[in-house]
Amino acid sequence: MRGARGVWGWLLQRVTAVGLAVVLTVHLYVLHFAGEHAVLTVADVSVRLRTLTFILVDFGLLAFALYHGLYGLRSVILDYTTRESTVRAVTVGLWALGSIAFVYGALALLLLIKG
Repeated sequence: MRGARGVWGWLLQRVTAVGLAVVLTVHLYVLHFAGEHAVLTVADVSVRLRTLTFILVDFGLLAFALYHGLYGLRSVILDYTTRESTVRAVTVGLWALGSIAFVYGALALLLLIKG
């Protein structure tokens, strides 16, 4: 896509890359280097997800990874086509897939938060 519309997607791709680096670093640090990391249970995850920090980290990881990955996939697909109808169909399809995946992931996180 050309023009102002294409700039926002490109910019969000870079922003989500930085966001992924931050939340993934926190996530990996907590899982592998902080505290008792030898045993990982659903109960431990549920307790950890009762703090706002980890709720934000896990939801951020979900949102950033989905957008970054699906926008990257969109970019690869659009390298092979320039037809406006195909571009629109790919964009709408990936937004729908991303939205469904986010809702599914958010529901799973909410179940862990509730315990």
